[in-house]
Amino acid sequence: MTTRKVTLFTLSSLVLVAMMAPTSAAAADHFLGGGLESWRTADGLPSGGDFEDIKDEGSSWVLSYQYRPAGLFRFELDLEYFKDGFGGSTETAVAPQAFVLVGKGFYGGIGAGLTFSDGFVDGVSDPFYMGRLGFEFSLLGSLKLDLHATYRFDDWEGLEGIDVSTDTYTLGAAVRFKI
Repeated sequence: MTTRKVTLFTLSSLVLVAMMAPTSAAAADHFLGGGLESWRTADGLPSGGDFEDIKDEGSSWVLSYQYRPAGLFRFELDLEYFKDGFGGSTETAVAPQAFVLVGKGFYGGIGAGLTFSDGFVDGVSDPFYMGRLGFEFSLLGSLKLDLHATYRFDDWEGLEGIDVSTDTYTLGAAVRFKI
């Protein structure tokens, strides 16, 4: 396992432990939901040849969980599903992600994740890192709508030798309800 993967695993473990720390019911909220994201690479990929089937834009579904202790911080775990492949893979891909977010209403934060796909040589990508800005507002009581933009710093598998940025930006929407 590479140093970057060990670092990502350690950070993800710390976030999970922090989320499971005992708190009073009045001091912490839990939200569950899902959404849709539209993504595009920062640069278009070359056409033809080895890149013919690799997409440089698409959409994905997201399952999302948020833990909100009292204060401005919140922790988010997402599982993103790419039906038509992602990250240099043309096979179905899933990407677990963890975020630390700050703010109420308007928020920002950082995150990290991995992409798993049978289309990768080892079945898993190198870790990627993200920055996110968003705005969340109440729809009905404890039902929340989250609109966000995410920039993903990512080196796609099998595309390291070409002069193109595979960093990805997404525009997304998620609906979450208090559990």
